[in-house]
Amino acid sequence: MWVLIYLLIVLLPIGLIGLVIFVIAGAGMNIYRTGKRGYSDVKPFIDSMNAKVKFAQEKTVKFAERGDNLAKSFEEINGRWAFITEVFTETKKSPAVKLAGMAGKMRSKK
Repeated sequence: MWVLIYLLIVLLPIGLIGLVIFVIAGAGMNIYRTGKRGYSDVKPFIDSMNAKVKFAQEKTVKFAERGDNLAKSFEEINGRWAFITEVFTETKKSPAVKLAGMAGKMRSKK
């Protein structure tokens, strides 16, 4: 009888501790399985989102390159326009143009 009481006093707490550990492990396995299923359900959406993000980044880079090319084109046009205005300014100061202007004025007076 004393042995039975002794075994109950020692084995009951050990059994309860083992039961708690078993329940915690079972709950953990359920959470793991649910998470794994949830991840497999969401994974196609994640992959699709990654592809869309990559596509958007490529478009952004291309847009930036186009902007740079456009800025370079405007700089080139500005440089050419400056060259054209400089040529016209020099042409207006040319002695031949001044002579032609004076000839035109004299011709108009007659």
